[in-house]
Amino acid sequence: MKTFVKLLLATAAIAAQPAQAAVTVGGFTLDTTVFGAQTGVHSTGTQDPNDTLTGFVNKDGSGVTFSTTTGNLSITGGGEATINGDPKIENLNVAFQKSWDSVTFNFAGTGSVFSLLVNGTALFSGADCCTIETSGQYTVTGAGINNLAFTFSPGISDAKQFRVKGVSAVPEPATWGMMLIGFGAVGSAMRRRRVMKPSFI
Repeated sequence: MKTFVKLLLATAAIAAQPAQAAVTVGGFTLDTTVFGAQTGVHSTGTQDPNDTLTGFVNKDGSGVTFSTTTGNLSITGGGEATINGDPKIENLNVAFQKSWDSVTFNFAGTGSVFSLLVNGTALFSGADCCTIETSGQYTVTGAGINNLAFTFSPGISDAKQFRVKGVSAVPEPATWGMMLIGFGAVGSAMRRRRVMKPSFI
């Protein structure tokens, strides 16, 4: 009975340890408690080891590029892309053709610590937010996510389950041009003054 009580207390103590909390930096949030069923990033099939691989967003077709500056990456098989390191992934850059409001990912490398640079501006780093736990599942949210740059210490064996959600509305250059012309027309109309003729009674 004493052994059972000790086991129960040990299990409760492990379960009571807090999970990594959501961390917000520069308008982006990195969270380990949310991992949704968004649209997956897929590969057209096996891609031999190289420093740059390509994929696409399923049902959307927009491009995704995976690259590294150390070693090589490879993808085995089609469907949802699993990026393997050759031998390990020490850094990984994920560039999206479109901008998204939410991106999820999953890393195999329990105990590794990573840093994440979102869109070249928001840096997540340190053991408090970025230690890979058993599940290895993360979600980063914020408007206009189009680039994720990871560094791992030590390197991880694979990265998978890249999923995206919510295309951010970023006007194209032609739309910006039309908006500026419209604002200019409204401004000139407001500035135009009517010449008032005096009235004699």
